[in-house]
Amino acid sequence: MPETPESRLAAVGLALPQVSAPQGHYAPFCAVPVGDAQWVSISGQVCRRSGVAMVGQCRTDQDLMPARQAAEVSMLNALAALQLACGGELSRVIQVVRLRGFIRAAEPFTRHPAVLDAASAVLRVAFPDQPLPARSALGVASLPDCAWIEIEVEAIVANA
Repeated sequence: MPETPESRLAAVGLALPQVSAPQGHYAPFCAVPVGDAQWVSISGQVCRRSGVAMVGQCRTDQDLMPARQAAEVSMLNALAALQLACGGELSRVIQVVRLRGFIRAAEPFTRHPAVLDAASAVLRVAFPDQPLPARSALGVASLPDCAWIEIEVEAIVANA
């Protein structure tokens, strides 16, 4: 049986959660046909476990580890929504092309890329043969439910 993104994640102890219901008037993803594939944009995914946000704010380097854990959770939530867009098969992902991370941070904090590296590491496990996506790591003053992180992903997905 060929290795799948899901099996690679499971091999390192990572599991995709259930896709949470949108907390407003939006869809978990939007897919636009592009030739023999689809451009899929995943709605922002906060670092929620069982519907509860991981609350925090980056102020100093001491906050890097919990913020990185939150970035990992956000990425797993984003991959769960991407799996939904792929009809349950992440192996249909041709390439993840964009990763945006919004990190709730105080003004003096500047290590946003170090936080988002944890999300990129999850992508590397799931899709080891793909090039890393373009990426933006932004510090923001506020996120839903005072969460540490919100992540957006865009990918090209093969048609079923």
